[in-house]
Amino acid sequence: MNYRVILTIFQNILRIMKIYRIAQEESAEQTIQAYHGTNKPFETFDRNFSAQGVFWFSDDINEIIGGTSGANSSKYILSVDLRVKNIAGWEEYEKLFLQQIEDNGFDSINLDHNWVIFDSSRIAIRKVMKRQEDGSYQ
Repeated sequence: MNYRVILTIFQNILRIMKIYRIAQEESAEQTIQAYHGTNKPFETFDRNFSAQGVFWFSDDINEIIGGTSGANSSKYILSVDLRVKNIAGWEEYEKLFLQQIEDNGFDSINLDHNWVIFDSSRIAIRKVMKRQEDGSYQ
């Protein structure tokens, strides 16, 4: 290949990247109701206390109660609102590291019923529920 062909290819790649970023910026923000299992209640999410420096949630409370979500504990379940806009999926998750996904402009990952959030400012805790002796949550 000659220099001009390589330059043209590179310019086209840059144009595609720009179109992709504009499309991401124009997508509407959504609020997802989700849940987070923990052994201790808390008021804010802190990256210093998170697995892999990100925050994991399930939009199916029964996965946390049943222990199928991968949650650390279900002694307490936090009901949260997640503000998401630029959502990655299985395709990105299977090919890239978490940091690479975030660096590519994604603020979250949706994996079936599971959600990964990179920035704690996108998480609003709505309710903290404690498991009762009868197995219910209040």
